[in-house]
Amino acid sequence: MKNHYRFTNRPKALRRPDIQLNNFSLVSANLLGNMSAYQALTDRQPKGTAVLVLPSPTSPLRRVYVSIAHTLRLNGMKVKVYAIGDIP
Repeated sequence: MKNHYRFTNRPKALRRPDIQLNNFSLVSANLLGNMSAYQALTDRQPKGTAVLVLPSPTSPLRRVYVSIAHTLRLNGMKVKVYAIGDIP
């Protein structure tokens, strides 16, 4: 199966020289109820780090998240991957 997804340039508003993107987290929608914990976890990471919280092992999204983490690493980003139960 071929992956048709790809990363593109940021929107024009985010390409301004004075805009700095620090960190971001990728969390599945069913976990957004605990957003404050994920936000705190993301804020504690070094600048430029992507935090991915993997869904349950039976979720079909888990493979997608692992693939995203791999792609981000290939593009030179620092990536931290956590399972749902591993959130400190």
